[in-house]
Amino acid sequence: MRISTTQIYAQSLTAINSSLVRMNELSKETSSQKRLNAPSDDPAAMGNVMKLRTYDASLESQIDNGNTANGILGTADDLLVQASEIMNSVLEQAEQGATGTYTLTQNQMMAEEMRSYLDSLVNIANSKSGDDYLFSGEATDTSPYEYTTGVTLSGDSPELTDIAQITGELDESVWVEFTSDGTVGVDSVDYRYSTDGGESWETGTIDGTSLPPDTTLELGDVSVEMNSGTVMTAADGDVGSQFIVRTALSYNGSEEAMSVSVSASTEVDVNTVGHTAFGGVDSDTGEPYGEPNLFETINDAIAYLEIGDNAGVANCLETLRDGHEAMATVSAYIGSSEEEISFILSSLSLSRERVASSISSEEDANTAQLSIELSQAEYVYQAVLESSAKIISTSIMDYI
Repeated sequence: MRISTTQIYAQSLTAINSSLVRMNELSKETSSQKRLNAPSDDPAAMGNVMKLRTYDASLESQIDNGNTANGILGTADDLLVQASEIMNSVLEQAEQGATGTYTLTQNQMMAEEMRSYLDSLVNIANSKSGDDYLFSGEATDTSPYEYTTGVTLSGDSPELTDIAQITGELDESVWVEFTSDGTVGVDSVDYRYSTDGGESWETGTIDGTSLPPDTTLELGDVSVEMNSGTVMTAADGDVGSQFIVRTALSYNGSEEAMSVSVSASTEVDVNTVGHTAFGGVDSDTGEPYGEPNLFETINDAIAYLEIGDNAGVANCLETLRDGHEAMATVSAYIGSSEEEISFILSSLSLSRERVASSISSEEDANTAQLSIELSQAEYVYQAVLESSAKIISTSIMDYI
């Protein structure tokens, strides 16, 4: 079989290129310390790596959610600890006001101090973490609480449902007493009101005989519209028709807490529905939330202190304690959520470590073996170059 010079050249170049390609591949692996630098290096292994990286990205997202959630919950927990300390002061003040051993002026001073405690609690309830409100549930861009008007019942009538609407701005509590018997919207009923705890009074009349019938009490800057047909009786001591118009706090947040996913199967609430901790009035219905309603009871206690009604303050004590306990229950729930998230974060971190190990086993190069293979490839390349050079340089003159 005759071998031409062209064939010799072609085979020599093929051998040179083949050994050079192999050496370049090994050099690239040495440089990157990766066995997989392109999908073509090992398509099956690269597919596994891509799946593992996708899973790792989901784990990373869950860890980020968990860390964010723990930060928000930790802030809320710290704030509720402060709120609990303020409630201790509220209770101490209420216990003093319930004794009946203080003058009206002293009671009103205690009411002013309790109002400052209420303002502090409202500031806590309206706290933010970043741009999001902590106690607004899913409505994180809505301030959960704002001041409005409410009523404290100080006599045996009317009922809250007998009051249709309160309008105007309230600078101080207004104590209202009816001074004659009658039916709103039918009879002419007299009343009086005081803004200084009963030391001075202004008078008025609801003329139910007019056309249309008058059903509104004018109380200075505030008006109270009564439902027609409400029966009033003249106040006498703590009986009869009387009530106090005072501040209230309207809850404007969501009824559902905002939740995030911290694992494939676990979602946790990262904020709080405010009225579960603080109570207040439902902004949609105008009705107070059920007991223990902390904000409503504090406002009641302030109103009773302002008129020197120590029995009314005493009646608030148990609900105040229950409200304090309800707040502590919310704080405990937040603490348990933080602990749950911490356990999940530990598990997720271990999972990421295992994923990283699996990715490494697929794509990382064996440094020791790679060094040997590269040396061998360099040796082969040099040998091919030398043998090819000898073959190509041989001519007929070498045989003469």
